[in-house]
Amino acid sequence: MTKPSNVLTVAFLACDKIPEESEAAHGEYADVLHNLFEPHIPDHLNLETRNYDVVNARKYPTEAELDQIDAIVISGSFEDDADKDTTWILRLAGFLIRVKDDYPRIRMIGICFGLQIIARAFGPSLIEKNEKGWEVGSTKVNLTKLGKRIIWDLSDDDEEEGVDVRGHIMMQQIHSDIVREVPENFELLAYSELTPIQGIVNFYDSEDVPPFTHSEAHTLPDDPWRKIHIIAFQGHPEWHDGILVPLIDNYEKDGTFDKEFAKDARERSRQHHDGKRLGQVLLRVLGVA
Repeated sequence: MTKPSNVLTVAFLACDKIPEESEAAHGEYADVLHNLFEPHIPDHLNLETRNYDVVNARKYPTEAELDQIDAIVISGSFEDDADKDTTWILRLAGFLIRVKDDYPRIRMIGICFGLQIIARAFGPSLIEKNEKGWEVGSTKVNLTKLGKRIIWDLSDDDEEEGVDVRGHIMMQQIHSDIVREVPENFELLAYSELTPIQGIVNFYDSEDVPPFTHSEAHTLPDDPWRKIHIIAFQGHPEWHDGILVPLIDNYEKDGTFDKEFAKDARERSRQHHDGKRLGQVLLRVLGVA
């Protein structure tokens, strides 16, 4: 039996940059993701985040690197819409398909645009502008039964016994594009007042789930987290107001947001959100109990 590596290796596919003022204060986008996970990493494990610029540098993990990677995270993006046929988007969608087929051990996480490009890669799915407008700041996101199971660890027995858990999470948002249909072989996790698809999940077909290389099997999470192959959220569990407010400021300056909307968005971005909890959940998906 191969000895565990004791290193959780995450490939961060950077589809955009965060604002310069946010980067100066909080690091690059990959650093922000690293900081979402790092506080919850157990002592026996180290976290390694590898950054790949898939937009400008068109950089992707090599074959050798894919053999070492436990998970891929696809970031948010304002560079292009996920339904566009630009070269970098087509290449990214093709890469995700190849990884799912040829490297099934690698789990995938999509954030905002990341959810949309996953929907495109593994569709059929409809991606479009939201006729209800922008969704910005800490937002109430309602959970399906499966969503409550995965996010709040609510079992069927708990539900029958009337265990009280929140039927929603609060998640930071900044988007005007939405996925209209759940992709084939995915299930809905969450939705909000403005956005019909806030979270999706794809499970391994077989009980014979590919093992992780970073830890002993007995330390890994149980079902349903163990069987999750791909999970994605329309919101940003990794972001906080220090990143969102500069984006809102920029959108107000260029006329995308009017003064009143921008003011409300800033206030919402400073409200409570469940990014910490979502970070813990995503680590469970990556085999960290």
